[in-house]
Amino acid sequence: MSYFCTAIFKKMKIKRYLFLTFTATLLLSGCKPEFNQNADYKDITISYGILNPKDTVHYIKVYKAFLTDGNAIVAARNLDNISYYDSIEVFVEEYENERLTRSIPFYMTTAVPKDSGIFAYDPQVIYYSTATLNEKNVYKLKIFNKMSGKEITATTPLVGKFSISQPFSDIASFLTSSTATLKFGKAPNAVAYDVYLKFYYIELDKFTGDTIDNNGEIVWRVTRIRSEQPTIEVSLVLKQLYQIIANRLRYDENIVRHTKGADCITLEVWGAEKNYMIYLDVNEPSSSLVQDRVFYTNMVSADKSAYGIFSSRNMAKRRYKLINSPNNAALDSLRFGSITGHLGFQ
Repeated sequence: MSYFCTAIFKKMKIKRYLFLTFTATLLLSGCKPEFNQNADYKDITISYGILNPKDTVHYIKVYKAFLTDGNAIVAARNLDNISYYDSIEVFVEEYENERLTRSIPFYMTTAVPKDSGIFAYDPQVIYYSTATLNEKNVYKLKIFNKMSGKEITATTPLVGKFSISQPFSDIASFLTSSTATLKFGKAPNAVAYDVYLKFYYIELDKFTGDTIDNNGEIVWRVTRIRSEQPTIEVSLVLKQLYQIIANRLRYDENIVRHTKGADCITLEVWGAEKNYMIYLDVNEPSSSLVQDRVFYTNMVSADKSAYGIFSSRNMAKRRYKLINSPNNAALDSLRFGSITGHLGFQ
């Protein structure tokens, strides 16, 4: 994912796929607003938080823009330039039918690792809570700067639970050359969905039997669909998964591969709340030579100096067995088929 602090959430299971990623071109691309480096310093706050009622830990990232007369990349590596530490209070209010039911504090931590990059990463400052969220309620983020008195707010409903109804068998017999139909119910408060197929495998040294990779994963974002229908259908040729596997793995005469268990295929559908979807739409990579574009945020502050997004997501998942069945030799296709037969699967 590409965003202001590279791979901020990569170690927090928010990876390189939709509703798991942020593309904060707000400060990296040629988007508005423009910051005058000769102007007096103004506290500009950037915050990201995507709630999921299924999560046991919730994270909110809050950092600040900075001015420098020197090398901006060098300055960005100084954590003091981008972090508020404990000079801010971060909490989320819960509302049931517009009635405040509780205020959930988010605590500062530096214990969550992050990949290195241009910006300061060791440690990173992030705010977390282990509170259980109610998907029927509305949540309001509040960030209070104890030094300046500035308050920032943003509000989101939660994307509720939903389920995948088709394919209904637990055998991946849908990996055929014919068109398959995926069906899932609408997630409350979701307006768009990303559909993923994930394939899990193990790599071993052919001669020693030593494990090279016990957690191989290939992720295919199958499609993105916008719909608010009660039941959503997606027609796809899911045998393309074999081609994705062939594109991602290389032949190595020293490596043998196995599926990671029989149920090595996962179908995931991620639902996104409206504000998140707008934010992603606005910040999609542009093929145009004109890079001046609008931006979107649902952060609110009196001096209009807050940017980012506070929203929600949720996920439905089913696992499937990649085995031979009377209707489809799915495992043999992986081992011996013309697309993946050269990759050493056994």
